[in-house]
Amino acid sequence: MPGSVAHQLLAVASATPRHWFELEELATRRGLRLCDKSSITMALKTLANHGFLKRHQGQLDGNVQRYTLTSEGEGLLDELHVEDD
Repeated sequence: MPGSVAHQLLAVASATPRHWFELEELATRRGLRLCDKSSITMALKTLANHGFLKRHQGQLDGNVQRYTLTSEGEGLLDELHVEDD
């Protein structure tokens, strides 16, 4: 997982809900190579399904999903950073 799309997205997630394109933009600034929308969407779904990110419905449009980092996601990031050292 280190260096993957999922890792990069997880690394830029926070307690502030963000839309996928905001996460993509932040990850790209950190070195994420260009990815298509389906790769990013699949990575976000996988992270959410495993409990590392939490999905939030948009207030104005229920189809808009925003994501926040969970405590499990923080733990995974800590583990990944230990492995990088």
